[in-house]
Amino acid sequence: MDEKILSLEQETKIKEKALKLKEEKKLRKIYPMVVFGDTSNGEKETYVAYMSEPNFPQFSKFMAASKKDEVMAMRTLARDCFVDGDKELVDDESLFLFGLMGQLSELITTRQSLLVNL
Repeated sequence: MDEKILSLEQETKIKEKALKLKEEKKLRKIYPMVVFGDTSNGEKETYVAYMSEPNFPQFSKFMAASKKDEVMAMRTLARDCFVDGDKELVDDESLFLFGLMGQLSELITTRQSLLVNL
């Protein structure tokens, strides 16, 4: 499989839109996620989803759902955190399962922390 990359122009447009959405929606963080489509099957060359960091209720809902069904929990997280872009990444099973889902862990990555022993 050939490794696909974004052109500098595509990357610049994505970053600009992410910054614009962050300001407009007053979000703390926005994550642009790119999935390359399968053009031989009629898909677009690239799909982009702009995702927000989950808020407390969204994260709680995700954690509760993940105890029962991890895939459905990830889809719920994707639906809750989707801000803009190609909605097919959330709605289309193939694009979600084999594209977007692998990147969603970025939304719930914890910060580096440490406990100071006394």
